[in-house]
Amino acid sequence: MTVWVNSAYGYCLGRFGRMGIDVHRPPDIKAGECLHCTHGPVTVEDWYVFVAKMKEHHGVTVLQRYMPKRFAHGCE
Repeated sequence: MTVWVNSAYGYCLGRFGRMGIDVHRPPDIKAGECLHCTHGPVTVEDWYVFVAKMKEHHGVTVLQRYMPKRFAHGCE
């Protein structure tokens, strides 16, 4: 239901959940936490935004196999 992307050092780089997207800066950067965050019910389109933002900001490829099943099966 929720996809977490953590760094090798244990902090959260990103999260895709039912009520929003979080793409965060590493904690050692003192410029605020969020790079791209939303606060509301997500759609399948938001999944693709999350995937793109994780690649853009962290160079992380989030594979399609991690897409929440509610989207992969065509139901929201």
